[in-house]
Amino acid sequence: MSDASPARRRSSRGEQTRLRILEATLETIAELGLRGVTHREVARRAEVQLSLTTYYFADIEELMLEAFALFSTRSRPGYEQAWSGIFDYLESFSRSDLRRTDVKEAVCEGLAQRATDYLVAQIMEKPIGLAVEQNFFTAARLSPDIQTLADEHRANLLKPLVSLCGTFNRNDPEVDAELLLDVITTLEYAAMSMPRDDFDSERLKRLIRRQVGWAMGIRRA
Repeated sequence: MSDASPARRRSSRGEQTRLRILEATLETIAELGLRGVTHREVARRAEVQLSLTTYYFADIEELMLEAFALFSTRSRPGYEQAWSGIFDYLESFSRSDLRRTDVKEAVCEGLAQRATDYLVAQIMEKPIGLAVEQNFFTAARLSPDIQTLADEHRANLLKPLVSLCGTFNRNDPEVDAELLLDVITTLEYAAMSMPRDDFDSERLKRLIRRQVGWAMGIRRA
């Protein structure tokens, strides 16, 4: 980490510059990948002097670490809001209702639709965020600090999934949640590389419905 004093680095004007550098780092990661992150490239995108990137950040690892921390913090509210809607929907059904096959199938359809709507919005409107997240997990092997941050980010993604799966599977909901998260992120990342005209939201919904139905114990969703 940089030896610059906190007071010097956290002045109001300095914080604005620092934020611009971090945002430029996220843009660079999304467009060029981890290897594209250099002090020169980030300074160019942030429209600041090259010396400022090394003034605020000691090295590339610190720059990426703090950029990923910013991304993780910013992405959490939207994710939590989406899950709030899903849990409100589930709470409209009683426990006894959720044991009925016809209700479970209807709930599976509702959950799949909500998940699809959220993922389509992410894919179409926030592709930079998805690209950053993909690189974020790839970068975890670079250092223990980034690994810790990546683990925390994944834990935040898993937590509501475990709660969802626990509604239908009280034995090992963590396993179902891990599998669902891996499937969902794979679908997201695969969709990122598709031309928009080739993107099939109905196919995405069918795939999600099958996985959600499996987690709910529906034999063939």
